[in-house]
Amino acid sequence: MAEVENGIPPTRATKFLKWFCKHEYYEDIQGDLEEEFHYLSKDSTLVKAKKWYRWQIIKLFRPSMMKKIKGQEELETQNTMFKNHLKIGIRNLWKYKSGTAINTLGLALGLSAFMLIALFVKDELSYDRHHEFADEIHRVTVENFTLDGELSRHWAFASAGHAERLKQDYSAITHAVRFFLWAFPDIQYEQKKLPSQQVVFAGDEVFDVFTFPFIQGNKEEAFKDLYSLVLTKTTAIRIFGEDWEEKNIIGETVELYAEGQKSLFEISGVIEDMSNQQHFQFEYLAPIRFVYSFFGEEEMNNIGGNYNWLTYVRLEPGTDAVELEEYSKEFFNKYIGKRRGRDASEFYGFRFQPLLDIHLNSNLEGEVQANGSLQQVYIFSIVGLLLLLVACVNYMNLATSHFSRRMKEVGVRKAIGAGQSSLLAQFLTESVLICILAIPLALGCVYLGLPYINSFMSKELMFSLTENLELTLSVFVLTISVGLISGLYPALFLSRVKLLSALKGESSIKASRWNFRNWLVTFQYIVTISLIFALLVIDGQMKFIQTSDPGYTRSQVIDLGLSREVKNLERLKRELLEHPNIEMGTYSSRIPTGRLADNWGSQFFKGDSLVPNNFRMPCIMVDEDFIPTYEIELIAGENFDKKMEMFEDSTGYYIINRRAAEFLGYADPSQIIGERLAYGSFDGKDMGLGRIYGVVEDFHFESLHSPIVPMVMLKTNENIRELSLKIKESEIQSTLEFIEQVWVSHDTQNPARYKFVDELFDRQYMQEERLGAMIKVFAIIAIFIGCLGLIGMVGFIIETKTKEIGIRKALGASTSHILFIISNQFFKLIGLAFLIALPVTYWLMTDWLQSFEYRMGISVLLILMPLALTCVFTMITLGVQTLRAAMANPVDSLQDE
Repeated sequence: MAEVENGIPPTRATKFLKWFCKHEYYEDIQGDLEEEFHYLSKDSTLVKAKKWYRWQIIKLFRPSMMKKIKGQEELETQNTMFKNHLKIGIRNLWKYKSGTAINTLGLALGLSAFMLIALFVKDELSYDRHHEFADEIHRVTVENFTLDGELSRHWAFASAGHAERLKQDYSAITHAVRFFLWAFPDIQYEQKKLPSQQVVFAGDEVFDVFTFPFIQGNKEEAFKDLYSLVLTKTTAIRIFGEDWEEKNIIGETVELYAEGQKSLFEISGVIEDMSNQQHFQFEYLAPIRFVYSFFGEEEMNNIGGNYNWLTYVRLEPGTDAVELEEYSKEFFNKYIGKRRGRDASEFYGFRFQPLLDIHLNSNLEGEVQANGSLQQVYIFSIVGLLLLLVACVNYMNLATSHFSRRMKEVGVRKAIGAGQSSLLAQFLTESVLICILAIPLALGCVYLGLPYINSFMSKELMFSLTENLELTLSVFVLTISVGLISGLYPALFLSRVKLLSALKGESSIKASRWNFRNWLVTFQYIVTISLIFALLVIDGQMKFIQTSDPGYTRSQVIDLGLSREVKNLERLKRELLEHPNIEMGTYSSRIPTGRLADNWGSQFFKGDSLVPNNFRMPCIMVDEDFIPTYEIELIAGENFDKKMEMFEDSTGYYIINRRAAEFLGYADPSQIIGERLAYGSFDGKDMGLGRIYGVVEDFHFESLHSPIVPMVMLKTNENIRELSLKIKESEIQSTLEFIEQVWVSHDTQNPARYKFVDELFDRQYMQEERLGAMIKVFAIIAIFIGCLGLIGMVGFIIETKTKEIGIRKALGASTSHILFIISNQFFKLIGLAFLIALPVTYWLMTDWLQSFEYRMGISVLLILMPLALTCVFTMITLGVQTLRAAMANPVDSLQDE
């Protein structure tokens, strides 16, 4: 009130004005406002004058009138300098267009290759991690041992009784579940019929072990009834249409047909589709209680054979699975007791395989689907990092060369007062600009390359800036870091150069100060030589496999998988052979390219004593046409006769391979013909004592990863699973159609499933072929990036040696001599890189070759090939630019600037 009464402006408002207003404006503004305030207070009321005064001060409260806060001036100066650095950087990038393009393209290629590999590696490492209890889930695998204690087979499946017995005996096992894969039944809903669907039966605790999110229904009521059926989202669409969610499909019934059985099942739930990152897949899930009646109580409690049950256990958190495995002997002795007069634990064992180890670390008998390879993940990871390093090193090298061209510019800047920090900021800004330009180009390459990677690797990799935010941010940070690091060395060096040296240009700096660039180029050559050598070894091994004689014919042979519906094998075979394009046919329990998995133990007569063999000798069951169909060489004795039958004749007949004869002590195969051999039993039938009827040459029944083992062939039509047909090369399609027609007359429930044996042969080496193809792509990228770097480096060298080249030309130097001078230093670096790269890469590839029992040798020529190819690539890259400079008129190059 005193303020108003005395006619004085509001004190607080005046203090506020003094607090924020710039000093140079305050006195004038405050005086004008006070004078105007007095006029208003006389012409109107003091209250209105006070309001006006305060409002005017509020309107003045704006950035242009405010005092600068502490550090604001420095910040504005830095902002102005940054804008200046940015403008100059953009101008320099535009001025040196070719260098900018080379830098950007090389870095983008390296980044995109790294991102593609990172997507693949991330996908491989993410298998089964979506399950809530993934760390606690283990698969039960079963080991079989021979009489001498050697591991005979290691099964990915267990017996029917393992799940319940293990949970019953070990308190650390909280849940146990087993899966049984039924024989692809047909499913019918109203008038819609879906043939050969993938139905899997599972234990009641399946939803407590694995995480399968429900869309409709819930896990508590999913298996409430014996005839419950849980669908995946895709199968719900397949049966009930796209609008299935709008319908109330819970409680709907469908019919299942398989192997002459027909049952009505009620839909009890719908779950999300199986994740692609899961080591097993299914489309329908039903309670395993349904199959009890098919197998009976004895089979459901069996733990000593019939390994058809995929079994998992969930352990208490913190349980050591390895400690539990120590009780396997006690377990098998308890439930099996004795076998062949010895403790069952001498023949059986179990392992608890961590769920997260299955995809990358498991290659057991009967894997549900082909698993990945941890070795391949390691190789791709290393290659991805090397490619990224090559791109970064290439960029650093070119950036160093580019910045060193501007030595005089540095001198001028120093002369007019530029400090070290200003020069550092300028060079780092330009370096980061190029990296930022490379990011969208790299992302474009990723989007373009991803479909090809998916097609080739049989993956469904996806890249999205939002879904792969972590990877995107990592690459962005990495790219900016590359820009800062690569620009730091040349920026630090150039900013420290003395003024007089800088004004004289780069030529005044001793060459030894730039040896760092030589090491960068050497590193690029090391990676390039290593990748070329790895590619040549992998490609050579693949050619070795393709050209090696496996000992049997695989061309134009079709494998037709047999079902239980086929009752008369001879009739089926006879009807198929009526077609003129089908030359021969044979049925067998297994075919080449498969596994020699059936081993029932054998005994061999030495004198009058029957002695158990102390080695594994697996068997295959065949007919008399197996050897001629596959054109396996018979080196002693005779082939089976059509009238022979193992189970019906009093005398058994055996054909063994050369390796078996050698293991039995006969170097000459003809000497073992007629010797007596006893071979185990099958399905309760004693194979009995028989004589060796023939000996075949060793052949690669399994892949070249495995050694040729002793084996025996039995003449019988028991346990037959395959029918092999040798066809002519002409009219293949019509022949296949004929096979399908004949098949329908023998099996109306299942479609004919056939495969060409040569395709099965190639499939054995699919991982190696993919690895070789990917290494080839990455080697080409590395070479291309290296060539881009060489183009930039050579252009820089020629530019700095223009006058030297002109003087040498004027003094009579030839073009070849000038080419030698420029290229000489690169060949020295190639030689050094070769000496560094060879020992490491040779050791790694030799170790890789050890995974093949039969492999190529690494010759001197193969060792020298990467060196020669690198020299050739370098000469091609150097040649064009060097020749252009060497053939230029020396008068032009000697002219002053």
